[in-house]
Amino acid sequence: MTASLRIAIVAYEQVLPSALYGLGEVFTAVERFRSHEDTVPTVEWRYLLAGHDARMSSLPCWQADERVDVVILPPCCAGQTPACPDWLAAWLHQQHQQGAVLASACVGACVLAQTGLLDGRIVTTHWLLEETFRQQFPNVRLNLDAVVIEEADLITAGGIMAWLDLALRIVRRYYGATLVAQLSKYLLWDSGEREQRYYRRFQPPKQHGDGAILNLQLWLEGHFQSTCPLSQLAGLAAMSPRTLQRRFLAATQLTISSYVQHLRLEKARELLETTVLPVEQIIWQIGYDDRASFNKLFKTQIGLSPKAYRQRFGG
Repeated sequence: MTASLRIAIVAYEQVLPSALYGLGEVFTAVERFRSHEDTVPTVEWRYLLAGHDARMSSLPCWQADERVDVVILPPCCAGQTPACPDWLAAWLHQQHQQGAVLASACVGACVLAQTGLLDGRIVTTHWLLEETFRQQFPNVRLNLDAVVIEEADLITAGGIMAWLDLALRIVRRYYGATLVAQLSKYLLWDSGEREQRYYRRFQPPKQHGDGAILNLQLWLEGHFQSTCPLSQLAGLAAMSPRTLQRRFLAATQLTISSYVQHLRLEKARELLETTVLPVEQIIWQIGYDDRASFNKLFKTQIGLSPKAYRQRFGG
């Protein structure tokens, strides 16, 4: 009989209960549906207690000195980013050195990043965490377009509910696509490829401390449909065009033209979701006049055509 696949689900402070228990349910289902041939490993999953919640005291747990094959850091409750205690960071380093695959969903990546194990790696997390994550962990390479990124011994997932995508990716890695298809039907979960950028919204940085640039941002939000020459924008900001370009880029990490483009695409998404206006009329309303070029831009930035986006998200 081959060795078992040993999975540790970290139960830290403020962990999301639905993810904590749901991950266990998924791996219990794996054991039910997997092939029981001698060459296929059994699934042995337990929790690693990293908090003081009394409700978790009865959970099946690993001891800190036991070796595992996969470590999962689930999402946490909304608006909370738990600290990674020193002993947990040391344990994660030890497991990683012994060959464990590290996995996280949503804010779980923030916990993992505190250990330094993500430095230089490409990861994803929830798109709402972008500004905070980049500030706190500048050495981590963030990709917020993907729902799941698998890079050698590291698997990260984006949104709050992406813990299920993460679990299925782990199952695919060790048991193959056939079992993932079985589980998807059992769980009524679409395991098809999708991207986080379908859901990601433009969150312009406004905490940069440059009042003149902030005022211009607010002005652009009400006038993005119009094409304003740089000289006019510089006059509004009371600075030279060259100074405006430099300060705008420093404050927002975007050029002015890219910023306006994001505002227009955000409005297009809103209109596609909430109205039945023809795409041509939406294009005109947001300041474009060429449908072919707009369709190409929309598909490049969002990952879907305007028609497919409306079919997926339209009310």
